[in-house]
Amino acid sequence: MKLWVFLILVSGGLLLFGGIYEFFSRRKRKVRLTPDTYDQTYTEQLLLGHS
Repeated sequence: MKLWVFLILVSGGLLLFGGIYEFFSRRKRKVRLTPDTYDQTYTEQLLLGHS
């Protein structure tokens, strides 16, 4: 087996493993975090450009 075929197989396997891991970790994490009043006010002021 040539070296470049081996490197392609290893890097492809790592990318596939990473994609599958990311898919399942995001699937478990369905909880949305809601900002409290201070964070929301700070974010709105930051977006509006007021200091």
